[in-house]
Formats: sequence, structure tokens, C-alpha cells
Amino acid sequence: DRFHELLAKTEVFEHFLQKKLPNVKRYGLEGSESIVVLLDQLIFEATQHGIVDIVAGLSHRGRMSILANLLEYPQDEMLRKLRGGSEFSDESPHSGDMLVDLAKPATLRYPGVESPVNVDVLWNACHLESGMPVGMGKSRTKDINIARAQNRRSHTIGDHVLSVSLHGDSSFAGQGIVAESLGMSGLAHFTNGGTVHVVINNQVGYTTPASHTRTTRYASDIAKFADIPIIHVNGDYPEELARAARTAVAYRQKFRKASTKSFGKCAVGNDGACDVVIDVWTFRKRGHNELDEPAFTQPAMYKRINSRKSIPVTYEDRLIASGELTKERAAAVRKQWL
Repeated sequence: DRFHELLAKTEVFEHFLQKKLPNVKRYGLEGSESIVVLLDQLIFEATQHGIVDIVAGLSHRGRMSILANLLEYPQDEMLRKLRGGSEFSDESPHSGDMLVDLAKPATLRYPGVESPVNVDVLWNACHLESGMPVGMGKSRTKDINIARAQNRRSHTIGDHVLSVSLHGDSSFAGQGIVAESLGMSGLAHFTNGGTVHVVINNQVGYTTPASHTRTTRYASDIAKFADIPIIHVNGDYPEELARAARTAVAYRQKFRKASTKSFGKCAVGNDGACDVVIDVWTFRKRGHNELDEPAFTQPAMYKRINSRKSIPVTYEDRLIASGELTKERAAAVRKQWL
């Protein structure tokens, strides 16, 4: 039920914005809606291991949907910003940040989990990957400060805080700051216990096909030099994304080795990092932004994309066909978010 509700809510939100604000460049999540399920499961799974803080560096792709539908960003404030307003009051002298760099801390509660989890969303220039090293450093600092406040004598870095970093496929493969950050992720005085990297792989960078953006087979192959495990998953199947999230957190928790006493390396294989990459193969329903016409540069790809059902609708149909969801319930879920 939760997966279906998140997907339906995200699709309704995207359709509403496309209808009411078609000229706003929001870099929507249409075609990659299952990313919301993945992030939800990463956060939930982290709480099962005693983690109380998430430091999240979001990408420009889907930022509005993730903030509004998962991280409980107030809808009135979101619409004000989308319509050209500021995140600050009218009396404030500040103009505010760019729409796709928007952030706000969130506190989430999950059924069966005693304590809430705090999600610290970074104010980052998302397409420049600058949130990646900032998230790594901030999560390390927060984790050590929590341990010191509790006067813990034995502490493994990453016990309390998890860093989650979202990336576009072309930016992850092409921007040097990614390789630099991955290269430092396992060093004694830089490790944060492991970051979970999520690559929103819609198989096209702006207007450029993958065959013209990188030499490697996969966008995530850059992580191999640091012996970081990579999980490839099909974005059409939300349950598989949830399984990837559980696997990533379990791996990270099992192999963290750096303590505040020794500041030793994460010992995985040949002393590699404890990061994990989840490479989500998906697609982009519209252009790089909502004002682009992608069929001009990728006509064959978008002929197939435009002829298929959306991920939320496909998932909904599977649940109805299996008897796990009724048509009436599916309609009611969508209606409540209109």
C-alpha cells in the first residue's frame, strides 16, 4: 500500500504541475517515479539499524517531487516557489535560492519505529555534484558529534548518520568531483561510514545519448576504481528498488570498520570504501526540462517512451491483476491527492 500510495501521489503531483504550470522548469520525475520508493526504503531501513539522521544531497531531477511527496515540504510554500515567489516571507529582503536547489529539513516517522528520523536536505547546486562531498563531510561531522554528546567510548563512524546522494547518470560519469569524492571516501580522516549513491539513470544527458557521453559501459562504472559495489536495478519494478535499498544499507552496516579511536579504514576487500552505488535504469518522460522537446534529438527513444504506460500506472495494474488492490481503492488514493 505504501509503495502504491507514494507512486500515485508522485504522478498526481507531476500531472498537476504540468497542467497548471507548464512553463516552469521543474525537472520532473516522470519516468523515474520509483525513485521515491527507493529513498523511502533507504530511510526506513536505516532506522532499523539505529540511524537517527539522514544527510541527503538531491539532484535537480525530481527534487520537487521528492520534497513534496516524501519529505513533507509544505504544499503552499512549494506552490509559492513554483509560481516565482520566494521561500522567505514578503517582508524578508532575501530573494531566495533557485527552484532546483531548494531544501528544507524534514522529520519522518515510520510505523513500528519508536524514534523519528531527521532528514537534512542540503542546499546544493545539484547539477554540479557539489552536494556529494558536502554530504559526506557533514554526515561524518554530525555522527562524531552525536557520539561525543553521548560520551560513547566505542563508536564506529556511521552508527548514527547515513549520507544519501542522488546523481544524474551523465554527471556521475562525467564530473571530476565524483571521482575525487569516491577516492577519498575510504580514507581514515574522511570516511563517513559509507554513502549510498543513487544514480537516476534515464540514459540521456541533457540531449546526448550515453554512447556519446562516456567510454565505460555503465554510468556507474567510475565507482569500480574504489572497489565500491554497484547494484543495477530496473526502475519499472518498485519492489526491486526496495530490495536494492535494503541490500545497500545492510552491506554498508556490515562492513563499516572505522572507529573514532583508530580512524582506521573501512576494511572491504583490499581496504576499499564502504559506499554503495544503486544504478537505477529508468527513463525521462519529457525533455531535460519541461520546455524541451526530446523527440528532436532522440526520436526513436521517445517514440517508445510515449507509447508506454507510466511506472505508477503499470505498477497499479499489476497490483489490481494480482488481487492486492481494487480499482476503487486505486482511484480513491489518486483522488485524495488531487
